[in-house]
Parts: sequence; C-alpha cells; structure tokens
Amino acid sequence: MEASKQSTQTTPTTAFYEKLESFFSAGIKMDLPFAIWRNPRESIIHSTLQLDQDNDVPEEIENSPTGFLVSPFESTENHDTQFIKSDVLLDSDLNEILLSPGFKDKEGKFEKFVQQLSQIHEDQSFDYRDFLEAPAPFKASKDFFLQLVQKCKESINEGYYQKIVPSRREKFRTEKSFHPVKELAKLCEAYENAFVSLVYLPNQGLWLGATPELLISVDEEQNFETISLAGTQEIRPGFELAQVSWTQKEIEEQALVSRYIINCFKKIRLREFDEYGPKTVKAGNLIHLKTTFKVNMKEVNFPQLGSVMLDLLHPTSAVCGMPMIPAAKFLQENEAYDRAYYSGYLGPVNYDGKTALYVNLRCAQVYKNDLILFAGAGVTEDSDPEKEWTETEIKFQTLLNVIQA
Repeated sequence: MEASKQSTQTTPTTAFYEKLESFFSAGIKMDLPFAIWRNPRESIIHSTLQLDQDNDVPEEIENSPTGFLVSPFESTENHDTQFIKSDVLLDSDLNEILLSPGFKDKEGKFEKFVQQLSQIHEDQSFDYRDFLEAPAPFKASKDFFLQLVQKCKESINEGYYQKIVPSRREKFRTEKSFHPVKELAKLCEAYENAFVSLVYLPNQGLWLGATPELLISVDEEQNFETISLAGTQEIRPGFELAQVSWTQKEIEEQALVSRYIINCFKKIRLREFDEYGPKTVKAGNLIHLKTTFKVNMKEVNFPQLGSVMLDLLHPTSAVCGMPMIPAAKFLQENEAYDRAYYSGYLGPVNYDGKTALYVNLRCAQVYKNDLILFAGAGVTEDSDPEKEWTETEIKFQTLLNVIQA
C-alpha cells in the first residue's frame, strides 16, 4: 500500500501501542475481522481491519487484493479459509489510522469505526474479555498422547507411513494483567526471527502466535521462497550454535521435509531452484534444522508459482506427515480433537507487492480467561514417546516464557 511504502523502520512508541489497543478493542466490540503482525527481522508493526464480515477468498494469491489470509489445518464446516481485506490500515511508523486507498465508503462504515474508536478511548472500563467465550471443556491426557505416539510408530514400522506429526493442546489460565496487544509487543521483543501475529476472526476467535516457519513467500521482484524446518532441540545454558550436534532421527526428519518440497517441484516439472542448507537456526527457545529453497519466477516463466506451491505444500510434512494425505487421515481418525487454525497458515498477501505466508505454529487461541496452546512432534520409526511429549512441553514455552514473565 502507498501509505506503508513511505514509512521507515523505527521502534514502536507507547503512543502507537495505545492507539493499537483502541484499534484492537473497536474491532472486537464491532465483531470485525482484523490482523496485527510483525514480520521477521523487522520492527514495524502492521495492522489491518475489514469493515464488514464478507469472506471473499481470492482463488489465486497473485491476483488477490491486499489483505491477510488465514487458513485452517483442514477445511471443515466449522473452520474454513478466511481473507481479511485491508479496508483500514495502521502501522507503527505512520501511527495513523487510515482508510485504504480506493475504498469507497458509501455506507459510512469507516465513520462508524472511527466513532467506536473514540468511544473506546473515552471508556476506560472497556474489557475485551466480555466479548470472548470460555473454551469448551476437554481432557488433556499425557497417557493418551504417549499411546498416540506409539500408534504412530507402529504404523510407520508397518510401512504405511514415513512420518506422522501428532499434536496436543493444553489450557492455561491468564492473569488479570494479560492483554493480547501487550503480549504481542512482548513476543515481538523476545523473538526477532519469528512472524508474530494477533488475528481476530468472527465466529473463529482470537489467535496469538510467534511462528518460525515460512510456508511460501513471493516478493516484489518475483522471487519465490519456501523452507523445510524440522528437528527440535531446547536451547540450554552455555549454548553455542556452532557446537550443536544432531541425532540421526532429527537429521532424517528434516531431510524428509526437504525431499517433500523437491518432490513438489518435480510434480510441476520445475528443475531450476536454489537450495541452501541444512543449517542450524535459532527460533525462540528452540533450535531447528533449516533448508531454504529459492526460485526466480521470471527466469522459469512461472508467474503463478506461489499459488501452485501453496496448494501442493499445505499441510506440510512438518505438521502432518508423509505421505501427506494418508497421514492427514490418520490424524483425523486418531488425534481426537479439531486443530482449527493451529498448523494452518497465515500472513499478509500483496502487501507492498509482497506475499508471505507462515505455518501457524507456536500459537494459542485466546479465550475470556484462558489460553489454549498447541504443539506437535514429528514421529519417525526412531521416536521415543516420552521425548516427543517433552518436545511439546518445550514448544509450549515459546509463548509461556514471554506471557508468564
């Protein structure tokens, strides 16, 4: 958008966060879809809001209007892909709430939103919690997860799968001081390399996250990028990146994800790509193995590569398993809960000419007085159920280390 192209990166001010809280509160109160995010290795916080609840999802991201795309792990009657049109804009550099250029506000929707902002600012007693529901009750059993991992291993050893990625969820109580915008700011400060987001979808709830995993990106110069990210270790005292050692299980797990991406390229007869890695990278309180794949879309004459690869890659083998379709069916039959938007994808589309979609990992759904956190673990024939349980516990800490600090 022209408005954001004029900005330069500076640290968000206290005044901006106050305005962002009003933006957040007005969106919640009016039940309008909005997204707030910070790109990896940047300081600008972006936000956008749609002035109605229409959900016109573009067929191809290349021909999409500017907006924010959110998609579930698996589309169902309860959860489907959502596209937040950029009707209203606010970023931390311009620090001004703007109507998107070209938006024809014939019904005065923007004026109503501005009026709501003013009321929120004057009403110091407004509490976003009053507009959120309590989570549905559920049981989170360690024994169930250990048995699920064992069942994954048995199915892999029988030759049906190469890898399965079971997940689990856990409920945590929030303190009275908890506020989603303040938590977003804390996550931005703590995790420079993560895509940090706070997204509200009517009837789908409020989601907070700090994900390390890029699914696909296409920049203004038509350069395509995707990554394979797998293998997980906790960062311990005295940690040095150059001295990390990886087990055969972790190396193979990451290699499976890389091979899956290469096989997707083969399906569309794309042979000209650059591969970098694997290398060890830090992601919050964890380290992973990462391989980057890049394609110059102009050189290969493939202008729709972003949309095509998005369809092929999701859900990735890093969050689902291999082969993808049988692994997804296994999880549907055995995981015993609906992942909703966890391990789906989200991100800005055609924002300043760039699209960047990330796998929705290290995330939580925010409720009235609780968070539901999600985490998964890649199971191969060499997996140990207790270690996979521990891995999910460590992944929960990506958010909890910051939120509970």
